[in-house]
Amino acid sequence: MPESSAPAISVIVPVYNVERYLRDCLDSVLAQSFDDFEIVIVDDGSTDGSSAIVASYSERYPERIRSFTKANGGLSDARNFGMDRARGAYFAFVDADDEIVPPMLATMHARANDTGAELVLCGILHFSDRDLEGVYYPEPDMSVFGTSLAQEPRLLYRVDAAAWDKLYARELFVRSGLRFPVGLRFEDVPTTYRLLAYANRVEKVDEPLYRYRRDREESISGRYDERYLDLLRGFEMIDDAYAQSGIFTRNCGALLRLHLTHLVAGRYPDLFLRADAGFRRRFIAEVFALLDARFPGWRQASECRELWRNPVLRLVSTDAWLLRALCLLPSRAYLSVLARLGSFDPNR
Repeated sequence: MPESSAPAISVIVPVYNVERYLRDCLDSVLAQSFDDFEIVIVDDGSTDGSSAIVASYSERYPERIRSFTKANGGLSDARNFGMDRARGAYFAFVDADDEIVPPMLATMHARANDTGAELVLCGILHFSDRDLEGVYYPEPDMSVFGTSLAQEPRLLYRVDAAAWDKLYARELFVRSGLRFPVGLRFEDVPTTYRLLAYANRVEKVDEPLYRYRRDREESISGRYDERYLDLLRGFEMIDDAYAQSGIFTRNCGALLRLHLTHLVAGRYPDLFLRADAGFRRRFIAEVFALLDARFPGWRQASECRELWRNPVLRLVSTDAWLLRALCLLPSRAYLSVLARLGSFDPNR
């Protein structure tokens, strides 16, 4: 990377107590075939060996890595801190327990340059410590990409919520004024979908360029308790932003499907299965209250028929009492019923 000029891409890596995976993450970024980038590491007050690893890499690669240490403030605060210090024309976020493949930055930057898109996505390969090869689900509907939200509302439920499989033009954050909400878990959800409304064009590279480590015990997604209420707060932020900008109505159907996917269909394999009965009951009640308030008559909407093609699953998924009753089944019976009803299609 030329020292005299700002890099094309700033790769922002927030770090907090990830000594087990941090070297693999940084090695994967350093192995990129693209050359014009910097790595901005934000040590968010780590208390394990992560800080020593960051110091070692910063000393070995001073021309590539800029590292900062701050008091612990959470993932959103670390990402915002990194963006404020990043010099690149584009931002990319990599979580410190994940990895990226060597052509990721080159491929995504080329797509952004070729199309002028302010937001470029790539495919995600899901892997774990027990399954390093992982699994990749190809994008089932590429027709929605190469457009903006104003042209294609379906982008709302074809663009995933994650912050880290994307390349963002700096200008997108500047123009929108958006940052990751500090103190809110599931911070990617309100950030991604509010940014989406500002992007001039959204592109996708349907290749598994980002390696996401699933099933990590320390991950919030492994704890099914009141933290999940922040997911509802995130959707309230999205709804409020779309209503204030006057685009809620013309995107109403796609917004409803986004809500149903994340708050109901997407919770079958995790929260509905593993949360205790009391919290599950509360979560379902709050989800249905939000849907009733924002989307009157939503149970009869075409989005419910599209998402839940099986009429039995659709009935269960739109009735709070039936949904709670299903979740009371023993785990094996619960999973068997849902499998027969076709609830686990990852491309839906």
